[in-house]
Amino acid sequence: MDTLVAAAIHDAKNALSSLGVWLDEAQRECDPQHKSTAMLQAKTITATLSSQLVELLALYRAGEGNLRLAVEDQHLGDFLAELMAELAASRPMENNGTTATASAITIDTDFAFAGQNAAWAFDAYLVKFVLLDALRNALRHAKQRIHFSIAAEPGGGIRFSVADDGCGYPPETLRNETSSAMSKKSSGLGLSFARLIAARHATPSGHHGRLELSNDGLDGGARCSLVLP
Repeated sequence: MDTLVAAAIHDAKNALSSLGVWLDEAQRECDPQHKSTAMLQAKTITATLSSQLVELLALYRAGEGNLRLAVEDQHLGDFLAELMAELAASRPMENNGTTATASAITIDTDFAFAGQNAAWAFDAYLVKFVLLDALRNALRHAKQRIHFSIAAEPGGGIRFSVADDGCGYPPETLRNETSSAMSKKSSGLGLSFARLIAARHATPSGHHGRLELSNDGLDGGARCSLVLP
């Protein structure tokens, strides 16, 4: 039964990926002067569901003791360029429902470290999902600005940080209270996945990655940092 659950999640993820490809094709066939809002919304929802299934499958495999990371040297410049391109494709349909649409929010970046250090070893596929989750969450809650950076971590490692100028994390999120998060219409799936992937990155000497949440972002907004050894 456990194997069946994993297979079902995997098949659903693949089906959503195929749906996304067909939606892209359908959009290309549409008149560029009359882009379909419904089509863009469908693509956004498909991407969101696909990401959630990737996260769910990783958590399931971790629970079964068979999650394996594909840690390889990654060219940081290429990795960040691909990540930002994927984010840009979904930005038009994201919004925080209050003061600004995501397309009007400015994302400032500081990737100087990537230029000075060409490569770093990590699982690019899973780390990308963690960072996209953080950036999309920031787009939903930011008022005007987001700052995305990569820097050296004192003592060794690298730190990806996403900071926004929104209202910050609620106290229960900072206390890591999953049950409280679930009561607020959030399953806590994204945070659980991010913490798992961070911790699974480790050095032979025993240094593990970690996820840090705080409200010292822009103007007291949220800051999510992924630290990898």
